[in-house]
Formats: sequence, structure tokens, C-alpha cells
Amino acid sequence: MMNFKKCIALGAMLFGVSTAATAEVIPVYQISEASGTFLQTTLTHDIYRYSADTQLNDLVVTDQQGNRLPYRIAAPSVQSSEQTNFTPVRFFPVAVGTAPETLLVLSSASIRLDDNQISVSAVKADKEELQNQSAPTDFFVVDLSDLRTRADKLAVLWPINEQHQYLEVDVSGTNDMTNWSPITKTTLVQLSKEGERLTRNKITLNLSERQYAYLKLKFTRGNEQLQLTQVQVENTDTIANAPTSDVWQISGELADEQKSALYSINGGAKVQTAAWEFERDDIAPVSNVSINLGAVMYGDSIKVFSRNTEKQPWNLVHQGIWFNAQVGDTWQQSDAINVYNNSDTQWRIELNELVRTTAKPQLTFTRQPEILQFIANNAAPYNIAIDTQVAPGNQQTTTQIFAQLVNGKDIQWSQSNATELKPNLNSFARHGMPISWKTILFWAIMIGAVGVLIWVAVRLMGQMKN
Repeated sequence: MMNFKKCIALGAMLFGVSTAATAEVIPVYQISEASGTFLQTTLTHDIYRYSADTQLNDLVVTDQQGNRLPYRIAAPSVQSSEQTNFTPVRFFPVAVGTAPETLLVLSSASIRLDDNQISVSAVKADKEELQNQSAPTDFFVVDLSDLRTRADKLAVLWPINEQHQYLEVDVSGTNDMTNWSPITKTTLVQLSKEGERLTRNKITLNLSERQYAYLKLKFTRGNEQLQLTQVQVENTDTIANAPTSDVWQISGELADEQKSALYSINGGAKVQTAAWEFERDDIAPVSNVSINLGAVMYGDSIKVFSRNTEKQPWNLVHQGIWFNAQVGDTWQQSDAINVYNNSDTQWRIELNELVRTTAKPQLTFTRQPEILQFIANNAAPYNIAIDTQVAPGNQQTTTQIFAQLVNGKDIQWSQSNATELKPNLNSFARHGMPISWKTILFWAIMIGAVGVLIWVAVRLMGQMKN
């Protein structure tokens, strides 16, 4: 019986050794030079290439001797924001052949006596009767004479239709309605399909206060029967510095299955489509995804799918209309799609099948970077590492301990730069650890030990029978 107990103890010891052998702390980033006790560094999506947990429960911070240091992961502080103000301004069309003196009359002020107040106010009237209503519109005049601020941009609205999807406009300014100075030339866009819109209707001016009293909008494309419905001056003020978003792109390949994945979701028909599939090597939670179609004109339906593994069915993330259009010399596209902290590694987009041979789309992911804050002990270099044996809830426990250590203290965080050590991805649990000679030797010893245990057990059972 004593020998049997010894065998059990030996087995428990070997199991403990195996557990310790499979757990490994692998440094990913290193902070070699840092001064101060309270340090912080920025974590981008790259850390999620190594982590096996979307909450980074397997992240640890160690010093030169391998001691684990208390830390927390926090959102970046918003140090600034932008505030945009819109000021409606008066505008009026000018017919072909209108004389400059008529423009002065159109922009002049008339006097009106208020009925309920003993006061006189100046009111500007369009006085369209002074113009030849049968003549086509030559240009539009925007009245800035009452504006008491600078003019960063001019926002223009007009009815959306096929004839006026693209407008090219020359902008000039004047103070006397006679001598016009060129300001800029640009292209405006308003596209609409099935409830989705692409609007690029702002003209960059960058005018100082009272630089010009009037602006001329001369439309060289799309001017026939064009009617403007609203003109506003837009000014944007920066209150502080906003944190920079974490943005990266991945390329994909044409999918083997060129029929819509929707049929497997809703049991519909297998509709032909142009599909591309993408695979991320990280599991960072992303907030937005955008599709880069390069120099391919597009204004049609799009479907976006994601999943975590090939064995899972595709999950429909977004369905709608996507625009990719050339506006002047630049390409503009629809606003990014909100995907609500999606960590899936596999993605699929489906476009109209007509662009299958011309488009080579890329996916652009966006998220807010995170800040790693830790308490140093003057034992640099410090390693930001991944523990290959994930501890569920480790992040919450670490945050609680950290909060107790800094509670009530006025802390000034010192920003430090971390250098990526670029370890082999195959060394991490999520990517699958390779079989090294050390692993083979270890398991050979384990199998031999188990064989010895079985042999001893058989002998003990034989002795008990005798």
C-alpha cells in the first residue's frame, strides 16, 4: 500500500511539472529606458496579434528579474474636441447678361418701418423683378456682408437628382460687385440610392473676417436648371487635442464561393455576386470598418459578413449602399460602418458582380487605442508580455489591485515608448505552438513515467493476489 501511495505522489508531481512546463511568459514589447514610478505606453491593435483573449486577460508586465508589476488598461483621455458652427447666409441667382449695377441693387438694403416698434431696420430683398427671369442662371451670389466671423467652409445644398449629382464650381470674391478675385475650384457631390447617400457639399474657403463681402459661385458642370436650397458658412474650432485613432488595412482574395452568403442565413436564392474574403491576424475589438475600392467607380449594394472560424456560418454585419466616387482630384467614399467592437478574424464583402474583375478591395479597421499604465520599480527594462496560460478574470483582478495602490494619490503619468520585440507568432497559444525538441523530450519523459506507473500498479495488484 505504501508503494501505491508513492506512485500517486509521483504522478501528482509529474502533473504539476507538466502544468508548469506548458505555461510560458513571452515578452512582446520592451521599455528599455524609463524614468519615474508611474509609467504609461500606448497599446495598438498589434498586441492582439499575440493575445488569445479580447480582454487581454493574458497580458502581464514584468521587470528585469521577471517580477510581475501591477498595471491597468485604460481608455485614452480625450484632451480635445472640435466644435462646428453653421451660419445661414443669403444668396440669389444671377441671370445671364445681368449688369454689375443691377447686382449692387440686388444686394442693397431697403428700409422697413416695423409696425409694433418705433425703429427702423435694414432688410435685404432679392428684388428678382430686376432680373430677366427668362434668361438662364449665370452664377449665384452669396452675401457675406453681414458676417462678423471668418469663413472656413461654405456648405451648399441642392435637390438631389441624376442631372445634378456632380457639380463643378469656381468660387471668387469681391467687395464692389465689379472686381472678382479667384478663391478656389472644386467638385461637389450628392449621390442617393435606396436611402443611402454620399454627400460632399462643402467648399473650403479659409477666409478671414470681412475679407470679401460677396462670393460668386460659377457652376461649370451641372449648372443647367440648378437651384440651390441652402447656403451656410461652416466654422470649426478645435477645443483640445483628440486621441489619434488606431487604423490599419488588410487585403483579401476573391472568394471561392461567388454566390451570396445570405442564402445560408435566410434560406433565399443563391444570388450571383462579387465576393472577397479577408483574414485578420489579430483579435482587436474594432469599432468601424471601411471598404477601400481604389479608383473604381461604385454606387451600388454591399453586404459585409464576419465570423471567428471557418466552421462557423457567416454573420451579416451590414447591408446597404456603398459609394466610391471621384470628387475633383480625390476619391471619396461612404462613411465607415459601425461594427460595435467586433473581434472576428474572418471577413467577407459582397459587391455587384460587375466589378469582380476590376476591383481589388481592402478593408480598413478603426478603433481607439488603449493606454497601459503600470507601477515601475526602477528595475528596467520592463517587458509587456503574454502569459500563454490564460487566467480568466485576470484583468479585473489586476485592475482592482492597481486601483487600491493609486487610490487618493495625485499621479503624473510619464509617457514611455515601447519597442516591439517581434516574437514568433507560432509561439502563442492562439496561433498554435510548434513542436520543439524540448516539447518532444518532455512528453517522452511523461509517457515513460506513465508507463512506469502502470508497470508498478500491475506488480502491486499481482502481489495483492498472491
